[in-house]
Amino acid sequence: MKAESTSYGPEFFAILLKKYANMRGRKLIIVDMLDTLHVISEHLKVLGFPDAFADVPVIKIGGTLAVGNVIKRISIAGEHVLYVKKYKELLDGYLNEEEGEIMALVIGGERLMALLSKYSEFYQMIIETQKLLGHPKLITISVIDTTITRNLSIDPIPELERIATTVVEAIPKEGSSVLRIEKMPTIGVMKRTIEIVTPTLMSLLLTLKQAHT
Repeated sequence: MKAESTSYGPEFFAILLKKYANMRGRKLIIVDMLDTLHVISEHLKVLGFPDAFADVPVIKIGGTLAVGNVIKRISIAGEHVLYVKKYKELLDGYLNEEEGEIMALVIGGERLMALLSKYSEFYQMIIETQKLLGHPKLITISVIDTTITRNLSIDPIPELERIATTVVEAIPKEGSSVLRIEKMPTIGVMKRTIEIVTPTLMSLLLTLKQAHT
């Protein structure tokens, strides 16, 4: 999912994904890069969702602010390729310990990529990401802040779109929330837009809030 900093798309999406995982009986894990989950959590508190991720397992990459049930931490000190490989090792270990299908919500990846200065580092990260494609137990959903990526010396969006099976853009619009489907493995669905007006969105969030409490 691509979303601008001015959009609350990541916040709404995180809550909806958590609810979806609960309804489907699937386990959700959050990969929090550079304290991005803290920002999302604070925004959700304002919207009436305190401690929304208290019971969700979290792998922290960099950062210091613990939100959710942090089960593993990875330092970003040293060479980039090392902590990318360490993340994959930890994730593989978690998947081997758990049964059933796992959904991983990855947030803050664009902030990690902002630390990259060489194309060799960037493509090593892309290669390691590609290795997770087609995993029999894992579905990875990444939320990328395009306000940040468009100002990076190496824009990761084209490569991330290339390896992704589905690409959705959250477009901020007054009075509604618009989702534009740019890529999906279903014929006839590409380039479609889904618009949810504010009253409908707020009604849905109220329902989820009541279920949460």
